[in-house]
Amino acid sequence: ILTACSKFTLTMFPLALGFEEMLTNILPSDLAMELVDSVVKIVLIFLALAVAIWFPSFSFLCSLVGLICTVIVSVIFPALANLRLFGPSLPLSEKLFGWVLVVGGTFVAVVGTIATVDADI
Repeated sequence: ILTACSKFTLTMFPLALGFEEMLTNILPSDLAMELVDSVVKIVLIFLALAVAIWFPSFSFLCSLVGLICTVIVSVIFPALANLRLFGPSLPLSEKLFGWVLVVGGTFVAVVGTIATVDADI
């Protein structure tokens, strides 16, 4: 449960900070800013709760998007960028390793997507 709470907080913090930054120039005092800060965070929490209640399959969507985006951003994209930028000067072993990461990451994304879809059905 600690992971879920910390992940929620880390996800909501930049969003709350963005709203606060937009309102900084409008509010006249620090007290008003503190009040708006609290209200913004409470509203975001209730909006997240509403999404969880009204869209029960939202967790499925989050897991699917998280799986696909994480594999692309963490595995496939860096390997392809390395191959694209430094491909001609890379030794054969590094090129092969880069392609293993690309193909393996694609395989993991496809298999993970199928497993996620099968688990929800």
